Amino acid sequence: MAKEAGAVNNLTIGVPDRMPADMLAAYAKAAYDYEMKGSTGYPPFDGEESLKRAIVSLEGNFGAELTDQDIPSLYVTVGASQALQFVFSLFPSGSELMVATPAWGTIHNMAAHSGVKGFPAALFVNGKFIEENAKKALTKETAAVYVNYPNNPTGETIGEAELRRMCSWAATANLQIITDEPYKYLIFDRKKTPYKSPVSFGGDIAGNVSLVSSFSKIVKPDIRLGFIRLSTRLASSHKMVGYYFRNLSAGASAAAQAGVTAILEKDPSVSFLKPIVEGYKRKSDLIAKYMRQWGCELPYKPAATYMMFPTTPDGSDADEWVTKTAYGKKTAFVPGTSFGGTYKGFEHLRKHFRIGFGGGMTEEKARLIMEDITGRRKECA
Repeated sequence: MAKEAGAVNNLTIGVPDRMPADMLAAYAKAAYDYEMKGSTGYPPFDGEESLKRAIVSLEGNFGAELTDQDIPSLYVTVGASQALQFVFSLFPSGSELMVATPAWGTIHNMAAHSGVKGFPAALFVNGKFIEENAKKALTKETAAVYVNYPNNPTGETIGEAELRRMCSWAATANLQIITDEPYKYLIFDRKKTPYKSPVSFGGDIAGNVSLVSSFSKIVKPDIRLGFIRLSTRLASSHKMVGYYFRNLSAGASAAAQAGVTAILEKDPSVSFLKPIVEGYKRKSDLIAKYMRQWGCELPYKPAATYMMFPTTPDGSDADEWVTKTAYGKKTAFVPGTSFGGTYKGFEHLRKHFRIGFGGGMTEEKARLIMEDITGRRKECA
């Protein structure tokens, strides 16, 4: 529809800004050197052990306290999407997945592909875990809870105490916890909004947690490289799970793995992201100012990533508003129906839309787009 409308300002797909040239060069050299070795064949990649150790080190810098003992349950995948489909496929057909909503709508499709039914749940409201909502969503078929923080589409994070409360409830209810964390590397202010992964909570919780992430936000999306730390409980319940994951991950490019390993060994804390993340914060603040001046509300407070989830300026249905904006303002957004607004009890999400401002968009370009579509110049200058 946006293409048909001739939209020239594409604020739909969440794509990160480009990494620095020196890091891209390190990636490219390592990938090239690996290919020039003439190595062929199926996985594992020759340097898999080094990559996994680098992942353990990386995660420790971002609130996910892994150790070498986690390496046997750590699997490289073709992006985070394949990791999620892997873990969904381990549940019996007919199982149900409780999805913390708003959520990336494709999660429901991925689960359905494995015969698992996704159900939305308002697990967190204003940053607080609402146990009553969790209990309402729980059925005898519920096998797992899916959480994604920092969140797509809102950019919100959840504090450790509330996330721990939810995980304790899930463990007591005998549910697996799937935590999808590719945006934690992009938190604006780690002192103001620190993030701790459920995999770090220890005890009965950690044994139930499958951690999923990817390098699409650190390096670039098109290398399609991710990973999963499978929960010990799931791993032990499937005798052949190691062979299953290894065979299904055969499509993970060895050259990409070599390139990512080189980046992580060169900069284990991925400090090169700092100026990129600072740029996201400035663009987020700038766009939010224009949105508020225009009449939009931002009940979800973005604390990470290159997206936000405001309401339409007049509070109207976003499906209609996004269509009108694509034709009238030549600007494309994603309506809230893509993130849970089609489900009963989540109708309020229909008035939201997602803005993406990565992909190399400069602050000046963001300002010009906002001025053009909102008609606000003096107020936000």
